[in-house]
Amino acid sequence: MAVVVVPPLLRPLTGDAARIEVEGATLRRVINELEARYPGVKARLVEGNKIRPEISIAVNGGIVAAGLVEPIAENDEIVIIPAISGGGDRPPRAG
Repeated sequence: MAVVVVPPLLRPLTGDAARIEVEGATLRRVINELEARYPGVKARLVEGNKIRPEISIAVNGGIVAAGLVEPIAENDEIVIIPAISGGGDRPPRAG
């Protein structure tokens, strides 16, 4: 089974699980399996038929290029990467 690495922001939805073994031949199927186990996860990851713009997903260290149709192999590691924000609204420091 593939392993999904869950970021801290989503762990309240997964019962604090940081790593979840999931079956699925495509990223879409993996996300659907996560949703079946942990309702609400899919809405945080998918918008319409695409991965939400504020989310990146890496498979075995490489950012997914094919979106939800990305093929997933049995021993793949899938990492959910939420966008990091903050600090952009502050004026630069004088000095």
